[in-house]
Amino acid sequence: MKNRVVLIFFMFFFTSIVYGIDRVSFVLVEGLHSVKLKTVLSAINIKKGEIYSADVARENVRSISGLDYFENVEVSFDDQRGILTFTVTEKPYINRIVFKGNSALPTNKLKRTSVLKEKEYYDILKLEETKNKILELYSDKGYADCQIEAYPTVDADTNKITITFVITENNKVVIGGVDVEGVFSFKTKKILRIMKTRPKKIFKEGIFQADLMAVQSFYKDKGFMDYQLLSSSITYNESRTEMFLKINIDEGNRYEIGDVSYTGTFAIDDKDIQKVIKLKKKQIYNQAQIIEIVRNIYSLYSDRGYLNAKIEPEFTKSNEVSSMVDVNFSIQENTIVYVGNIYIDGLVSTKDKVIRREVLLSPGDVFSLQKVRRSVEKIYNLGFIESVETQPMPTGDQGVLDLSLAVTEGKPGMVTAGIGYSSVDLLIGSFQIQHMNLFGLAQRLNLLCEFGARRRNYELDWTEPRILGKNIKLTLSLFNTNRKKDYTTYTDAYEEGRVGFSTEIGPRLSETVALAFGYTLEDIKLKDMKDDVKKQIEQAADLSKGKTSSVSTGIIYDSRDYVFDPSKGSRQFLKFQVASNELGGEINYIRGIARSTWFFPTFWKLVLCANIELGAITAYGNQTSVPIYERFYVGGQGDIRGYKPRVQIGSKNGGKVKGVLNLEYKFPIVTEKDRSILVGAFFYDIGGSWTDFNNINLELGSGEKNLRSGVGFGIRIATPVFPVRLDYGYGLNHKEGEPLQEFYFTMGNVF
Repeated sequence: MKNRVVLIFFMFFFTSIVYGIDRVSFVLVEGLHSVKLKTVLSAINIKKGEIYSADVARENVRSISGLDYFENVEVSFDDQRGILTFTVTEKPYINRIVFKGNSALPTNKLKRTSVLKEKEYYDILKLEETKNKILELYSDKGYADCQIEAYPTVDADTNKITITFVITENNKVVIGGVDVEGVFSFKTKKILRIMKTRPKKIFKEGIFQADLMAVQSFYKDKGFMDYQLLSSSITYNESRTEMFLKINIDEGNRYEIGDVSYTGTFAIDDKDIQKVIKLKKKQIYNQAQIIEIVRNIYSLYSDRGYLNAKIEPEFTKSNEVSSMVDVNFSIQENTIVYVGNIYIDGLVSTKDKVIRREVLLSPGDVFSLQKVRRSVEKIYNLGFIESVETQPMPTGDQGVLDLSLAVTEGKPGMVTAGIGYSSVDLLIGSFQIQHMNLFGLAQRLNLLCEFGARRRNYELDWTEPRILGKNIKLTLSLFNTNRKKDYTTYTDAYEEGRVGFSTEIGPRLSETVALAFGYTLEDIKLKDMKDDVKKQIEQAADLSKGKTSSVSTGIIYDSRDYVFDPSKGSRQFLKFQVASNELGGEINYIRGIARSTWFFPTFWKLVLCANIELGAITAYGNQTSVPIYERFYVGGQGDIRGYKPRVQIGSKNGGKVKGVLNLEYKFPIVTEKDRSILVGAFFYDIGGSWTDFNNINLELGSGEKNLRSGVGFGIRIATPVFPVRLDYGYGLNHKEGEPLQEFYFTMGNVF
């Protein structure tokens, strides 16, 4: 073994003598002026004492060049002394940027526009880019003839450069006139009104090209499918202060729809295809309608997995005399696409299964775009997801696509404290802790404390969306609420206190349908009741108070796209509640509530919301009447705005039957990432409450049995964690002497 080691050492020493091994003894960098030596050395990965390699040296040259400080980098190696030398030629260091000749635009704006910056290194490509950007800036201000020259001056001793931009602005040019030739079927003024390029304005090429496309779309949507832009030209006056645009078009013939057909469909029923092909014979040809039909046909196929389907409209013109065009939608279905793997990226604190269980597709399923869209909506409805981006990804099989979901989490929790005011509860202080993704499992926790002159409220709620992995939701709640109530003309007539807990379990039957089974136990007390009020109530209503034990069952249908600020879909809710002494309580009643809420998208992002709520309650068994605190009261934020709650609509002792209709027209004011943050709304409310079904009166008026109505407007701060509503309501059917308007402040969704 010893002899072998000696032999290896001898061979290494002999090879070193014969062939030579070049080692780096020192690294030099020459040619530096402004760049610090340590900056260059940080890009060099060959160190003193290492064996020299030409390949490694070339890699270091590329690394130094990548610093973007040098015009040229060369390397040399002195094998006698072992000195590795990098010789660099620095780019000039920009000491000053000067603008001359500019009067229409301030120097600081030109400097902000410049891609070249002082205290950076000169780059000729950035110089040209700066010139182009400044010319664009002047062009947008109307100086179409502006000229700019750049003069770089380098100090040879310091390698610092001063760049002087000399600007010749010339005259400001505005549009003197726009002329359209070839218009016969419409008034020329109508065509000009389509365009944003108009006299006295600044000419902008991008806007002008968009105008030409808008004119073309106008004609093709009015039946002129052969429309052509023949030419466009620009001329100037002698002083070049005005430009004149001339457009020459050929309208062509105006066509009506002839025969309508479709071919190539096998997977979709004819009746489904015919529903989306909304073309009638002899109607005017409309290009936008044709495009919409193609899109809708493709939607039918993509929702069924035919993502590679092709739909081409084919046109057959009859003759120029009749100007009829037959339309055939040629459909090439191709094969069904199936789901391969599903990838979820971007999760930080949320468990993968929380997102995956909201996806309506599984590997091997038909790749339905409709289910992909709905899956995205369901993920957003979790409330703590900021964005979701989906991307079908090709695999080796044309009939299989992987699905990738890039998810960005938002802030799942929030601690808030604030002060609000409402006409009902006056000044209210609040403290709230909410978490919508506890332990990364989408569990919700809510702790709310509200305190004020007329209201003290403590709530604790916890929700588990999936019990033991099953599609069943469980909610547990504890509450302690004390609120002062008005009675007719009496303010703060008494205080109503409720202490108790509730639980609800909700098995989901399908994506949109769920059941709800609940139990509530609460102790209700009426405190500090004024004697006159007590006498009046005892004559007409039940003052029963004490422990109430009740069970409830309900069914919910929910197809809303985004539950925190819906723009389409609906929510249907039906609930029955039974309170009984057989359940350990002291009160007996049966209550039924039905609510139907609809959201209809209109033009732009405006949404029409319609809400109908009906309710009825009756006592049974040894209970002679419904307690006053369980009856229906309308008026105020929850139903008919413009009226004080409890005291202006219906019987002073509350009703056993109620009916309310709300109409709201919502529009976004502030949006972020396609979600409305601040929303405005106009509303109309109508409804009433009655002591029994026989007293229902559907006439508007100010009587006890009449319907009342109100109008107004409001602001919604739409966030999943802390929604806030501010409303102004004006009552239309007040009695004489009643205040006509009310302001409301509410935290949480009303409907």
